[in-house]
Amino acid sequence: MNGVNRQGEIAQLGQVYGLPARRRCVLHINQANYAWWNKTKRKRDGEVVLFVRRKDGSFLLHTKDYYPQQALRVPSGGIKPGEALIDAVRRESFEETGLQVAVERFLAVVEFEFHFAGMTLPFPSYLFLLSEVGGELQVMDTGERISAFAEVPVAELASVAEQLENVPTQWQDWGRFRAYPHRLAAELLQDLP
Repeated sequence: MNGVNRQGEIAQLGQVYGLPARRRCVLHINQANYAWWNKTKRKRDGEVVLFVRRKDGSFLLHTKDYYPQQALRVPSGGIKPGEALIDAVRRESFEETGLQVAVERFLAVVEFEFHFAGMTLPFPSYLFLLSEVGGELQVMDTGERISAFAEVPVAELASVAEQLENVPTQWQDWGRFRAYPHRLAAELLQDLP
């Protein structure tokens, strides 16, 4: 991780934003997806997953122009090698939404393990609860290929996970990976005020 003490950073963020839940998720994926993740992991120290609460209390979702029809999810983005988690949160939330946000809670650390033919590839996801404080909803990085936004109440995050788990066959590895944080957040945020 290029000199970043990620465990120390997690502990520090936990003191400010609450200790995150910790989960491990093993996903058995196909050869093509394993090769893609292996290549991607060299450019990323994991990802941040952003549960952005709008001013009306709903959660922001988006889709991209190449996703399966009706595949919506919360924004997320790769952590650059050596990048601090909080910097990745701020950068990715601005690139994908244009909104000014405040970190409310460090929700969870999910240690994904991608498995294929006896090989294992670890990939961490760091989930954050953010609140919108200003700005205008718009895509700042057109390279993200975000084509639409939607919003759901917290009670529907589990339904979003279910939709992701039921994407077409060629997208199922991706769908299961993307569904897990939504299902976990639905559990962790069920008593959200």
